[in-house]
Amino acid sequence: MSSLEHPVEMLRRLSRIVVQYGNDVETYGGRANLLMADVTEAITARDTAHHTTVMAETELSTWMRSDEYSQWIAGANTDATSATLLARNERYRDSATTAQDSLAQAEETLTEAWMAWETQFSFWDDAYARAVASLAGVDARFDGSSDSGTVSNPADPNLTRLADADTPEEVAAAWDSLSDAERERLAATYPEFVGNLEGIPYEYRIAANVAVLEEASETSWGDPTDTEIEKLLIELNRKGGLPVSLNLFDKNQGTAALLYVDGVTFDPDKLSDPLAGVTNVSVLVAGMMSQLNGIGDWGGSAADMNDYIAEAGGTGATIVWFGYDSPNFATEPSTAQAVVGAETLTGFLRGLDQAAPPNAVTTVIGHSYGSTTAFLAVGSAADNLGVDNLIAVGSAGLTDHALGTDPDARVDYSGTNVFATTSPDDALARIGRLSPHPIDPGSIDGAVSFDSDGGYTPNLDGSEPTWEQHDGTPLLNTPGHGTHSEGTIPLPWDQPGGYLQDGSESFANIIGVITDGEPVTTPGGFGSQNALQG
Repeated sequence: MSSLEHPVEMLRRLSRIVVQYGNDVETYGGRANLLMADVTEAITARDTAHHTTVMAETELSTWMRSDEYSQWIAGANTDATSATLLARNERYRDSATTAQDSLAQAEETLTEAWMAWETQFSFWDDAYARAVASLAGVDARFDGSSDSGTVSNPADPNLTRLADADTPEEVAAAWDSLSDAERERLAATYPEFVGNLEGIPYEYRIAANVAVLEEASETSWGDPTDTEIEKLLIELNRKGGLPVSLNLFDKNQGTAALLYVDGVTFDPDKLSDPLAGVTNVSVLVAGMMSQLNGIGDWGGSAADMNDYIAEAGGTGATIVWFGYDSPNFATEPSTAQAVVGAETLTGFLRGLDQAAPPNAVTTVIGHSYGSTTAFLAVGSAADNLGVDNLIAVGSAGLTDHALGTDPDARVDYSGTNVFATTSPDDALARIGRLSPHPIDPGSIDGAVSFDSDGGYTPNLDGSEPTWEQHDGTPLLNTPGHGTHSEGTIPLPWDQPGGYLQDGSESFANIIGVITDGEPVTTPGGFGSQNALQG
């Protein structure tokens, strides 16, 4: 009996196909819906131009049929001077010509808008073909021969094989079996699929996502999408932020994951594994109200992390993960978005574990609701997803219910080192725990709590800083719930010291965990608020 004959396995395969098709519908359907607004606007502009042209041509025709025009053309005497009639004639003709040109331009714009919409709709149609082709492989009794593709894009067996793979390892094996030419064809034909499939090597995913991003930049989608595309291109071209996943048109919000590695930039003519030789892999998981248009500060933190790892003798690869629909103040008390986000993050971390060097140390840092999501993903997995260190900063609280349908299943962080911090000035994190995710990550058995309220790094001789000697680096207090200089409440001035900002005690301790396995400051140490209050 083959594994697919087992009903549970068949249902699992069906579920994966449906989820993939749903993602494709969100991507291409979302684009098509946005472009339909352009079509509607172009139709209105065309109709307006047509009306203007009809009026201008009617005025010209009326003028040319008038007695005054006939007399003037015949050289007869007229009440108006010849110069006046010449000017009138030119005005009518110029108006008609201008209107006709505007109409032609409006019709061309409408044609282009329809073509752009039809392109996205055809991608949607192709996604349906891929889903049907995948269904045909689930059970031999399913006859998909009559509906296994489209006229323009028949079912693609190599694509189907990739879509049917169960794990990143199986995807990698299927990809490795393809020729270079076939890989290039699949990436060019299905860039959204290749760019987001765990198990396909990162260099191919990055190239596919860059192609999608650059193509999307050629069309105006309106905000926030246009601004998000602009910010992602800045990260790519100026800071080396490589898109290892990308979905600009998710129905809720655009999502992406950007990879930063020192000295690695995107070169379409020379694809290479960006994780080769990496010793430390870090993933920053964004929290409540995180949007792609704010990804720049996080990219700066990623670069800073890599710099400190290099100073410690390692090679860092840091990923900024804005890969889920983050909650707002109204929806934050629920765990619903954490569950969906954790399911997505689970797949991403499994793919990362397969792609990263086997001896690399992996650290996941979740801020606010991002910690709710990250801890749920790692704690629900039997194999901890390859995560060595799990850090919560300004956590909105955790749930102990594991992912899945078993109401009695509980999270388990065995095999993962857990760290946590919450600034004394971060009231928002504590308010977030007055909810169905009430658990302080610092209360987990074996968790190590570190300070984020200011202080000093160890003295130059390695001793603890004291009033008498504190020649280490001064560290900032985190002044609220923010990750960088935003604080808790937006103010017209910077509020430095955010959890992920270089120079804060929180960030210094995160670096200590990544490079040495432990925080660098002692709780309540010299210079901290606790010490000063004591």
